[in-house]
Amino acid sequence: MLRFALTVTTALVLGACSRGHDPGAVTKGDTAAKSPSGAVDRGPTTIPLDGDPNGLWWDVATNALLVADSGNNRILKWTDGGGVAKIADLPAAPQKNPGLGQLVKTADGRIFVTRFGSGTAGDVVYVSADGTTGTVPGLDPHRRRIGLTVTAQGTLYDAYFVKDAGQTLGAVARLDPAGTETDVATGMGKPVGVLASGADLFASDQEAGALLKVPLVGSSKATVVTQVPATDLLCSGPDGSLFTGGTAGEIRRIGRDGVVSTFARGFTSVRGVAYDAKNKRLFASEHDTHGKANALRIVPVN
Repeated sequence: MLRFALTVTTALVLGACSRGHDPGAVTKGDTAAKSPSGAVDRGPTTIPLDGDPNGLWWDVATNALLVADSGNNRILKWTDGGGVAKIADLPAAPQKNPGLGQLVKTADGRIFVTRFGSGTAGDVVYVSADGTTGTVPGLDPHRRRIGLTVTAQGTLYDAYFVKDAGQTLGAVARLDPAGTETDVATGMGKPVGVLASGADLFASDQEAGALLKVPLVGSSKATVVTQVPATDLLCSGPDGSLFTGGTAGEIRRIGRDGVVSTFARGFTSVRGVAYDAKNKRLFASEHDTHGKANALRIVPVN
């Protein structure tokens, strides 16, 4: 098991992102389920959802947004022309709220998604290309998993934490769908998001309010890229940047230089994010703690 010392490499800079629109305007976007005649909707748009969206994944091959609906233990998809549709119900969860986290799609067509489990029933489940579902065997149910990512070579990594004697102990692990989970970096607090980008893994530690970087090859040492308060799940953005949501109701953009800016604001709480590079738009899952205004958001990235 590898542990690391944290080293701050860049300073925090917060500020409004100058993109030619008021970031707060996303809360005033048109409400729509699908675009007329399949036209590309770049937003700002609000899509009310009968469920609780968490992790998001933009599937380039099918031009579809995949959604982990934590409220109903299922996977949804959204397209410009078709609106929202169900892909599959997931295997039965042993608790009322399965707590779905991030989802990814692998080259063989399988969709994997983490289930939080609240310290007693954590796991990773999947939907195969033929629609059958299953659970990755042999995983420790005490691990609270949220983040999940897949490298260009097809290797899966998840982020998890456990609570032990009042302490929160987190790590990033390599996940083998055959049923093994191997720690690659430990010593974190509460890692929520994890993202493979280039030669590195990035993890958002919500407890430390920090974005961490872990090399995929060679050194196991992780460094603090920058401080990001109330951070959540991650996705890649343009020009080597990253996007992340959070409980503060903002979407932050983190440049390749580590500079953090507020890309969009005015949400209740943002969990998952997904970037459609072709159409230059960002999707965000908005979580309402009262369950009345859960929605997908579309924000243009100019």
